[in-house]
Amino acid sequence: MYAETVKFPKMARVKQIIAQSAIKDIKSAVSEEVKRINVADRIKPGEKVGITVGSRGVANLKVIVEVLIEEVKKVGGEPFILPAMGSHGGGTAEGQIEMLKSLGISSETMNVPVIACSEASQIGTTQQGIPVYVNDITLSEQLDKIIIFNRVKEHTEFEGEIESGIHKICAIGIGNPKGALTVHQYSLDFGYEKAITEVGAYIINYLPVAFAFATVENYYHKTAHIKAMLPNEIADEEKRLLKLAKSNLGKIPFEELDVLIVDEMGKNVSGAGMDTNVIGRILVFGQKEPEKPVIKRIVVLDTTEESHGMATGVGLADFTTKKLVDKLDLWSTYFNCITAQAPEKGRIPIYFATEKDSIGAALTCIGVTKPEDARVVHIQNTNEVEIIEVSESLVQEVLDRSNLQLLEELKPMQFDEAGNILRI
Repeated sequence: MYAETVKFPKMARVKQIIAQSAIKDIKSAVSEEVKRINVADRIKPGEKVGITVGSRGVANLKVIVEVLIEEVKKVGGEPFILPAMGSHGGGTAEGQIEMLKSLGISSETMNVPVIACSEASQIGTTQQGIPVYVNDITLSEQLDKIIIFNRVKEHTEFEGEIESGIHKICAIGIGNPKGALTVHQYSLDFGYEKAITEVGAYIINYLPVAFAFATVENYYHKTAHIKAMLPNEIADEEKRLLKLAKSNLGKIPFEELDVLIVDEMGKNVSGAGMDTNVIGRILVFGQKEPEKPVIKRIVVLDTTEESHGMATGVGLADFTTKKLVDKLDLWSTYFNCITAQAPEKGRIPIYFATEKDSIGAALTCIGVTKPEDARVVHIQNTNEVEIIEVSESLVQEVLDRSNLQLLEELKPMQFDEAGNILRI
């Protein structure tokens, strides 16, 4: 089909020059930062302390959680892991436990209980009238104090002073499926930032928060900054950390493309499967679409193993493959999209049996530009944009820029015998 009829552009491998710092000794750094706030003043001997862990692939997750557990034990507390992931894991306690296991977090690896619960109860309403829900464990005798741990980063659905971080894991993560659905529903009327910050702040003030702990990652997904925060410090500190996170973003180094080829998407890559800040598409009702980059067609070829078949965000692409579609867990994908009030992201794009056909089809849908002259970029995923492939029409721009390095000469776009493009 399109694999035989389309003349594919030549491609060359390119490196973006991205210089960023990272914390070398994570264990020592986390321990020192937690000691700074004097844990003994926050947690008393015998208190049962839940440590929130979400469904994202946070850098150094296991080490950081281990240190938090150790510091709680040092002052006589009894720590446990509290899954905080909204509707992820299929919205069930069992699914939450399995999701954490895939991230290396379990009762066996952490030597503390993992207490999961998918139920939530309403604890009040915000000034705007938004109902506030929290995991029933947080209201039970199983918990005396809670440590709110999360990574601070840009959100894929909106822009604001507070996006994805401590407030979000409270509003959506601790809220379980019921709370997550409620926040997303009200976000359509009030906006994401308003809903998340109001509900998050309500929960921070209501629950017995010992402290919050946040990380910020650099482009290479290494931990670059950490911060322990008392409850009254969270709002201001999270705003500061978000600015740091945004300064570390990696993006495609071109503002206009005909076709973007993405090897893989997944929940461990981005909450939207593909980072909307990278691809320039949000697809959320009421939210303004980014002005840049402008990409005519996006082809996503596969989903990561860590996604367990959940392909929220596949609808951001124009073309995909039968391989990806066959891996879909429709229930978890649809459940997550509906909870997020973003059914658009669950739409299945046009797909073909081979990657070559899918890419060829995309190259026929770019207007009057000939496929061989198309502006094409090929990436592993939206988190990995240091090493990319660019088409012939972009090579001169690469040569003209100091932050881009041409690694090899142009060669025909490479496919194997099964029609799969050679990976980055």
